[in-house]
Amino acid sequence: IGLYSMENTPENKTISPSKPEGMVHFILSHSYSVFLFAVVLGVIIDIIIPITAFATIGYQYAGLGMIFLGSMLIYWAQSTSGRTKTDLDEKGEVRNFACGPYKYSRNPTHIGLTVMTLGLGFIIQSLFSVILIIIAALITKFIFVKKEEEILEKKYGQSYCDYKKKVRTWV
Repeated sequence: IGLYSMENTPENKTISPSKPEGMVHFILSHSYSVFLFAVVLGVIIDIIIPITAFATIGYQYAGLGMIFLGSMLIYWAQSTSGRTKTDLDEKGEVRNFACGPYKYSRNPTHIGLTVMTLGLGFIIQSLFSVILIIIAALITKFIFVKKEEEILEKKYGQSYCDYKKKVRTWV
């Protein structure tokens, strides 16, 4: 069975091209995998071209702090996102997108993931991973986030467009 041919039923939560929320999650999963690819490729390049970077204990502590802060931001965004799905008016339209970290950024999970993976790059002392994570963040912003927002505009209309005018993509 193909990925797009499956129904989006309670028993079978999969991706359906006719369901915008399914497509958003599909796009997000691909954007997140870009970060994984960046870390792995960076480690491989570091093995081939060994460059000592981030070798002091300060980078290790900074990396741990970044992983903690990034994961807290992701948790905050995900828990807020879950609550706004139930925050509907009588017409079934979303009342307010700007809740929790979404008041400050339209993509706090991407920011959190970027901070977390940069922290990992510091901990594993991988210069090339850090460079590739920065590139991954730019790819995510200009390709995946753009597509995600097109889908959200179609789904939520003017309500989402108004939100986009008030809140930046990233900080």
